[in-house]
Amino acid sequence: MNNAIKGNNEEIIYTKLLNKKENFWEVLDYNIDDTFAIHIINKKYGKLNEAKVQSKADIFFAKGNVPKDYLIKNDYYLNELDIDKFNLEAISKSGLSIKMSNSKYTITKISPNTFLKIFQNNILAAGSSIYCQKEEEFVKNSDVLKGWNVNELEFVEYFSKNSNDEINISLNNKTALETIKTFSNNKIAQLILESEKISDLIFKGIGNFDEPFTANWIIENDTLKPNYYIPFIITTGSGRSKGIFTIVLKPK
Repeated sequence: MNNAIKGNNEEIIYTKLLNKKENFWEVLDYNIDDTFAIHIINKKYGKLNEAKVQSKADIFFAKGNVPKDYLIKNDYYLNELDIDKFNLEAISKSGLSIKMSNSKYTITKISPNTFLKIFQNNILAAGSSIYCQKEEEFVKNSDVLKGWNVNELEFVEYFSKNSNDEINISLNNKTALETIKTFSNNKIAQLILESEKISDLIFKGIGNFDEPFTANWIIENDTLKPNYYIPFIITTGSGRSKGIFTIVLKPK
């Protein structure tokens, strides 16, 4: 069973548990009698993505009345189709993200177009994606820059000015490339953590998704709590060798 199926199964399980009203509700400021958990089953429009993608939230809460016999019949499972069926009202900022147990899930995956919109420039993303371990792979670095739509001269000039190490910046120097990657990863992390706007976008989807599809709550290790800026590492994802360039944030 792949992680996508496992993740969907966990979302269904927690939707049912929430609607049984036996746990989790002590931290929620909602009326337990007329509030229900709704499983998100459709992709949502991401303003930065300019396409329908998986929203940050997996579940949201809605107010109204759902007959007890319907809940029992459906084993307490409700999804988006039930919103119109029972004329329920979605609660703003109630989105909930399920973090799979014992899984190195992805916090976010950022494409070149989206990275540019968030950080205003793709040089750091190209630096993070650079090949720096095996010399026989250094020839691929020109393609990395093309994939991120970064000019090589501007790339070299940027890291020559911003690197603390007095080394010759080039796409063929192992020491220089290692310095570039480390600097880029550290700088991206710094920009994320120093900007509440970027952090809220990255971790909660605020600014990308309409309500209630941002994730202001999470269930992590079977505990429901407010979402937070999860400690993360930056990686390039698995598509780099295929010419698919992304910056991926995963939990530490």
